[in-house]
Amino acid sequence: MGSDMTVLVGDVGGSNTRLALAGPEIGVTALQSFANDSFSSLDDVLVAYCAQPDLPPLAGACIAVAGPVYGNEYQLTNRNWQGSAADLAQQLQLGAGARVDVINDLAALGHSLPALIPGQLSSLRAGHQRGTQALVAGIGTGFNVSLSVDGHTAEAEMGHTSLSAPVACGLTDLLGNRAGEFATNEDLFSGRGLVRYHQALHGIAAEGGAQIVADYLADGDSPAAKTVTSWARLLGDFARELVPTYMPGQGIFFAGSVARGILGTAACEVFLNSFLQPATGVQSRCETTPLWLITDDAAGVSGAARFALERAGRKS
Repeated sequence: MGSDMTVLVGDVGGSNTRLALAGPEIGVTALQSFANDSFSSLDDVLVAYCAQPDLPPLAGACIAVAGPVYGNEYQLTNRNWQGSAADLAQQLQLGAGARVDVINDLAALGHSLPALIPGQLSSLRAGHQRGTQALVAGIGTGFNVSLSVDGHTAEAEMGHTSLSAPVACGLTDLLGNRAGEFATNEDLFSGRGLVRYHQALHGIAAEGGAQIVADYLADGDSPAAKTVTSWARLLGDFARELVPTYMPGQGIFFAGSVARGILGTAACEVFLNSFLQPATGVQSRCETTPLWLITDDAAGVSGAARFALERAGRKS
């Protein structure tokens, strides 16, 4: 692998796309963020990024997307953008020997874990790290998880699976018949899910998840406060189920704007109390499972870069 090799890396979420350049000598640089609503396709975002002056020749690309990836084809879950690695190579006008990879965005976060530093990560509870498995749980525009084992990641679409029994029961206690409006994990544990939950709980609309959190921070007795704290308790119930499902001895790493918004407040204590409810059997391992919050919104770009450069190194 040449030391002057440069690859394009990116993280395409439901709301924003982040693109950067990466290489053995330059690290990750020239990071730019684009609001997806301003573009009709991923190709248009790539055109905007590549219009910058003095763009070096690209030896390849790795793009992480918020949606399922089958082979080299991708489909965003919360936006009608789809295509293939071949499409991206053509759009970028890469040579025949250039490598283009498309991976899931949570898988990219999984690849970023070994390189995260304290400024990109905060500890929610220390626990006791063991084994080689870690789990990333992304709560932003959508919801998903990715299991990381010894530097390898497994893609999933857990946002579209049904709510677990503890979460469904807790939701019924809070909402009664309206609990049926939340059938999947993403229906509840996402930005839009938080807004819909607030409306179902109080019968009032909110502009967005950020506004709900801001109202909670401004007034601990507001309707938003009940929304945030009860939602955090439900998230704790859900996280307890993740431990026996994935055995994340290295910890659960929460990521995404909603996770940062809720778990970065005092509501984190409500979440932790729910997560640490007395349990027996495998679920008792919650007591020793570390919990982390990825605070760097561009960590997925770093993970895509790490994946691309490692692939290029193995090829050379």
